[in-house]
Amino acid sequence: MSGTSLRTGAGRALPGPRDVMVKVPTAVLFVNIALAGNNALVAAVLYRLTGSASNFALVLVSNFAIAAVVQLVAGYVVDRLGARRLAVLSEAAACAAIGLEAAVSLLDSPALPLICGAALVSVVQAFYRAAMFTLAPQLAGRERLAALNAKINAAFQAGTLLGTPAGTLLLYLEPVRGFCVLAVSFGAAALILGTLPGRPAPGTGSGAARPRTGVLRELRAQRGLVTHILLCSGDYVAVYLFTLILVPLVDDRFGGSTLTLAVVNSALPAGVMLSGLLPWRSQAAERTLRLVALSMAALVAAFLLLVCDIGVVATVGCVVAVGFAAGSSQTLLMTALQLRSPAHVLGRVASLRLFVASGLAAPTLAGASYLLKDGVGTALAFCAGVEACYLTVLLVLSRERLLGLRTLAAPPGDTAG
Repeated sequence: MSGTSLRTGAGRALPGPRDVMVKVPTAVLFVNIALAGNNALVAAVLYRLTGSASNFALVLVSNFAIAAVVQLVAGYVVDRLGARRLAVLSEAAACAAIGLEAAVSLLDSPALPLICGAALVSVVQAFYRAAMFTLAPQLAGRERLAALNAKINAAFQAGTLLGTPAGTLLLYLEPVRGFCVLAVSFGAAALILGTLPGRPAPGTGSGAARPRTGVLRELRAQRGLVTHILLCSGDYVAVYLFTLILVPLVDDRFGGSTLTLAVVNSALPAGVMLSGLLPWRSQAAERTLRLVALSMAALVAAFLLLVCDIGVVATVGCVVAVGFAAGSSQTLLMTALQLRSPAHVLGRVASLRLFVASGLAAPTLAGASYLLKDGVGTALAFCAGVEACYLTVLLVLSRERLLGLRTLAAPPGDTAG
């Protein structure tokens, strides 16, 4: 039945495995090409206007803060209005925002309107992220969810990898044309998502037949749900830490070579994309625990190896390992979180996950940035220590005397309602 559709009780066709595994990652690819391209294009335009990169740095920081706050509201809206509807509306809104950026780029002084347009794109993406977290289990079902999440992670990284140079190249078409191309990318994603029905697939959700409860009741009732959300931030923090250290690492050890920077920069998303090629499927809770622990241990080992000056080939290999381990960890942890969370609070769980990740990323990034003055090796050792803390929390909590298998799963009767 790989190319057929399933029928719901209302007679509406659900997409078959082939549709889900192709359409959803393709939409994610278009979204991230447009996001990365927009960031690169806005940065280039603002730099041309002001001669300084500080304005765009301020844009990134403010957008990060705005999105973190909006994220808390986004999950509630997704749970109330439906995941597919919000995913389509958010990308349509992003398309409109990029169209606005195209229009204001023709003004004599477009800097402030461009900053506002970039902020609007960041806001609507908060709704998109919560919607996609909720939509994936609805479309894929329990058995195919891990495979779909792996493909989404790979498409996310591929889009970012393609979008950044694309945005820079689009600058040479004139900014207005470049923004129009990116708007088309967002519009294509909205159209693809619009072809997918927002109906639950058979076997999804941990609470389909239970009374509706609030997310706070679920957090209190499910032992391990709070720490599961906390553990989900580990791969997120790891990627941001390495991104911060990337340029100083190449400058310090390879003389700032542009070619080396490009290769090392591509190695991280390449590792994540490689993890997406694994034959992922739903795992038993005990096996998931072992695989997550192995992925976290690989992250720690890769960061520790990078502390030493091991040459360009070994450095690229370690960076690929960081991406592969982070991608594997994210697939496993996110899939387990989706499966243990009741369907009617998935959006709010997604929002909490991203809010916690943002909150933890900020101080760890500040710590790594401060330690860079003592050398790249010191900052990388700090990164290894941060990931070792995540691994320690997982290993301690998964002991039978504490949470055991509840660390990453919700046994029957351990939920609200």
